[in-house]
Amino acid sequence: MKYIFNFFLFTYFSFISLAITSDTESNAKLFGSLPDVSNVKISPNGKFVGVQQRTEETIVVKIIDLDNAQLLSVHNFGSKGQITDFFWATDKRLVFTVARENSRNTEIYNVGQLVAANIDGKRTKLIAGFGSAPDSRQGVRNRDRTNPDRPAIIVHRLPKDSNKILVSFFDNAGFNELAELDINNGKVSYVTTSPVIYPNWIFNNEGKLMGVSSSTLENNSEIFLFKPNLPKGSLSSRQCSQKQNCYVPPIREDNKRPGWVFFKDFEFPKGASIEGFTPNGKMMVTEYMDENTSGLYEYDLKENTYELIFRDSRVDITAVASSLDDGPYGIRLDNGKPEYLYLSEPNRLKNLHLKFYEAFPAQETMITSYSKDYSRAVGIVMADVNPGTYYLMDMEKNQISPLGRYWSKTSYDSLAEMKVINFKNRYGDEIQSYFTGAVGKKNAPTIVMPHGGPWARDYWRFHPEVQFLAAEGFNVLQNNIRGSTGYGLEHTAHVYGNFANVLTDMFDSIEHLDSEGVIDKNNVCVYGGSYGGYAATQGPMMRPDLFKCAISEAGLYDINAQYSSGDIKMMRGGRKFLEDAFGDGEKAEDMSPINYAYKLKTPYMLIHGKKDVRTPYKEAEAFMKAMDKNGIKYEKMIIEKETHGFSKEENRIEKMKRISAFFRKHLET
Repeated sequence: MKYIFNFFLFTYFSFISLAITSDTESNAKLFGSLPDVSNVKISPNGKFVGVQQRTEETIVVKIIDLDNAQLLSVHNFGSKGQITDFFWATDKRLVFTVARENSRNTEIYNVGQLVAANIDGKRTKLIAGFGSAPDSRQGVRNRDRTNPDRPAIIVHRLPKDSNKILVSFFDNAGFNELAELDINNGKVSYVTTSPVIYPNWIFNNEGKLMGVSSSTLENNSEIFLFKPNLPKGSLSSRQCSQKQNCYVPPIREDNKRPGWVFFKDFEFPKGASIEGFTPNGKMMVTEYMDENTSGLYEYDLKENTYELIFRDSRVDITAVASSLDDGPYGIRLDNGKPEYLYLSEPNRLKNLHLKFYEAFPAQETMITSYSKDYSRAVGIVMADVNPGTYYLMDMEKNQISPLGRYWSKTSYDSLAEMKVINFKNRYGDEIQSYFTGAVGKKNAPTIVMPHGGPWARDYWRFHPEVQFLAAEGFNVLQNNIRGSTGYGLEHTAHVYGNFANVLTDMFDSIEHLDSEGVIDKNNVCVYGGSYGGYAATQGPMMRPDLFKCAISEAGLYDINAQYSSGDIKMMRGGRKFLEDAFGDGEKAEDMSPINYAYKLKTPYMLIHGKKDVRTPYKEAEAFMKAMDKNGIKYEKMIIEKETHGFSKEENRIEKMKRISAFFRKHLET
């Protein structure tokens, strides 16, 4: 099997094929390394692909001629910034998003710079962001609406004008501006200002602005529709107050305001997502209405009516697949493994995806880009034993050909399969879990891995840390306990004000698999990050008999501290979210591990980055002091510049080696 861009890695960069071994050092390098291929997009004419790849020095985008497998050019901005994304504006010109290394931590941060360049690297020009104008004035305080010298992101293409794109310019107050940006000269044409802060712009299939969605201070979501020719004073059909942080757009020269009309709001957690528009102009929305699981609805904005298109009684809709030209065409569900359902309306991209999914059934399939005439497309296939493989689909030739792999340096052989397990907890609720058996080993010890969030879920897919532990000789058990998303509102609601008690689902899963003879409950440890770190700390306090050891990474130790530290409180609607999640102060105190450090009798390891802003290091430090005060012995791994989870490759590798050694010390292997 020939992989086109893996070949180019071998030709232009060092290429080492890594495979699972019995050596921890090798396995840590294998699964701790970052993927080197992060983006593949096909040109509008279908003749070229851009491949975004990580090298030892930086991130590059290589342009490859598909018909003759020829490398045409390599785009690299060196010290000027790293490429984080790119966009084919035309067959001959691309637009790149550029980011910078953060001197305070290990993360790469978006500075709002957009760079345009021809396919051969010529006519490279900074078209938005600081430095893009001759009279450059740094920062978002520059209010000249024709000046591109402000942080920007690409929000949509303009199908009828390939020389322009739609961008959102950031504003200090959050009322971002929408503008057309010329990809050749950086000229800006102002469109409108968002009526609410931190908007998600909504466009129809032609790139026409239809509205915005945003979050309120009450942590609800709301939608405003764009009506450009409303008379003066008609901002909204409801009062827009200072408390709501609504913005009154200025009067235009024609004495009319860019009009914004309030459409609908959605109470937390019954959020809604605008999925696109049908060819006849109807808006497709996923929302709950008064049901337990989310459904796909079609709104007729002219008649102010709506119709349910699809709802599954078991699980929420994971995603809606959509074409920029023809609108939504399919629905993804995840009841165990991914499943795709297709809408009945004609859709050219649906034909491509259906062919792709039929070739790789019961796997995660996604179209990443497609040619303008839909004759060619690039897609990626992912599964439990496939981190990601890119394919080229040629409809005229009726062929699906491999392009390359997500981890081009990594062998996909000998990865451990992930099995779906359903069981009922002590209350009769069905809990869906995933079990990955140790590679080449029977009667292996087990690591329970609770996910973060807890407003998240585990999926049937490749997971580097799970595969690392399996390669090291450990079973891995992941549970979508009550509080996890994706299984309806009732399943999620159990965790509100109930952070600790939902952990009984984790205990029940251990007991269930032990009774089935799958694992030995007397040879189990627990490891998790964020809320998973909370579970890995609180769980052994509640059931010390079930765990021989525990590792918490970026864990939550003092719930009440979230009201005074961390970044959630600073987010729009963040304080209301904390109140809903944690309940009153007494409950938060009772659910906080820091108040019960004396109960931790299980061998314990704490991992944390000093620059973590989600669960700040000072909270971890306070918990370690509480353990010290109570004479609790523990191991620790503290990294100076890491944030909420480790992003630097060398730190990820070292972490994996440390956790494997810790588990081997305390489990019967």
